[in-house]
Order: sequence, then C-alpha cells, then structure tokens
Amino acid sequence: MNKRYLIVSIIFFSGFWSSCSNDDEVMESSCIEGEWEYEGESNTANWGTCYAQCSGQLQSPVDITGVVVSPGLVALETQYESVPIDLVNNGHTIEFEYEAGSKLTLNGRDYDLVQFHFHTDSEHTRDGQRYPMETHLVHKDEITGNLVVVGILFKEGKENTFLANFIDNLPEDDDAHYTSQSKVNIKDLLPQSTAYYTYTGSLTTPPCSEIVTWFVMKSPVETSSDQISKFHEIIKNNYRPLQPLNDRKIYEFN
Repeated sequence: MNKRYLIVSIIFFSGFWSSCSNDDEVMESSCIEGEWEYEGESNTANWGTCYAQCSGQLQSPVDITGVVVSPGLVALETQYESVPIDLVNNGHTIEFEYEAGSKLTLNGRDYDLVQFHFHTDSEHTRDGQRYPMETHLVHKDEITGNLVVVGILFKEGKENTFLANFIDNLPEDDDAHYTSQSKVNIKDLLPQSTAYYTYTGSLTTPPCSEIVTWFVMKSPVETSSDQISKFHEIIKNNYRPLQPLNDRKIYEFN
C-alpha cells in the first residue's frame, strides 16, 4: 500500500466512524426520558426503538378475553384515605398525585397508592369492546419497586360524582397544576362490585417496565358524555394499542 492510498484510507474511515458516532448521538438524543408520544415520529409503533422493554413479551394493555376463573383469588384489600386535590397535566395525561398514607395489600405486602391518571379511550378492551375512558390507580412497593395497578373502565351514563369534584378545573396546559384543600377519596370511584380480572403485565407507557400486576375491575362505572369530553379535549387519544397476550392467562374473581 503506497503512502498516498494510506492517507486517503485513513481520511475515509475517520469520516465513516465520525458519521456513525453522530448517528449514535442522534439516536441517544431521541431517547431522552419523557420524549415519547402517541402520534408523530415517536408514536406507539416506535417506542421499542428507544425503550427495549416496549417490545417485550409481557406488555399491556390487552384484550380481556378467554378468562379463567380462579377460586384462590380474593377481593382486593385496600385502605384509602381522603386527600386534598392535586392534579397535574404531565403532557401525556391528567394525573392526580395522591398524598401518602393510602395503600393496597396483596399477598402480605403493602403497595402505596402514589397516583391515578386517565386515558381516553380505554386502554384495556373486553371481548374487543373499547370503553370511552379508563383510570389507572398506581400502587408501588417501595422495597421491590414492583407495581399493582387497578384499572377502572368508564361507560357513558349519568354524571360521576367523584369526577365532579374537579372536572371544571382540569389543567389544560403541559406542566399546569390545580390544587385544592377540598378532599376526595378514591374509594368513591370504585364500582360497587369487587369482581375483577387480573394478569401480569407492564406499564402502558415508556419505559414499559414489566413489573405490574394488573387488576381491571369487571364492572364499569358511569360518567357523563360531558365529563368524558372534557378529559378528551385535553388528553386526546392517549391510549396504547392492544398488545399480544402471548402465553399469559387472565384470571377472574367474581
């Protein structure tokens, strides 16, 4: 190899690796925490590019069908306290940040209720039927980091008295807050029936961590078309498409 060819080769490969390095930097910058969306370039179909677990085998939400009755299941054991209203628009949903002190107990472990938030339309479906809205009550085990999420489905009907406590004050802009010393208790949103479906799954938003035990209440609760519209005007269609069930089973408690 002559000296001139060697110099040209070095310049070429230096440029090539520099280009690859720049591409890596672009990929990293597109994976900044929180920079994902339901539509556009970073939509749900592309979440797996930046968040590997979003392409996992235990993803949520799922269609609830072919359920198995499990006699070993029991009603959910919850201890919910009344707390001041604390709402935030985080850019993806309306989230109620729940004051410490409320919990759900599962298999002898306590999971603290940290927040609940809303999706329009629903994320879970039942035998292919999608509901106009769904709320997720997120509970966390502070020792293991594992989550228990209770899903509540909504159907259109009469005005929901729990939502009426803050429906006219939903924060419309990203990072906007609404707080009030008026107290509410999430137990007032739960359906009267304690029946539920349960399965092992994931967060329905990036990073899609597969650390969630899901309990989706079987009985939908009612909310008015006006209340649904007020949420939808702000959070739009913020639901993830259904994910394959793969080898998982969905159990039910009646």
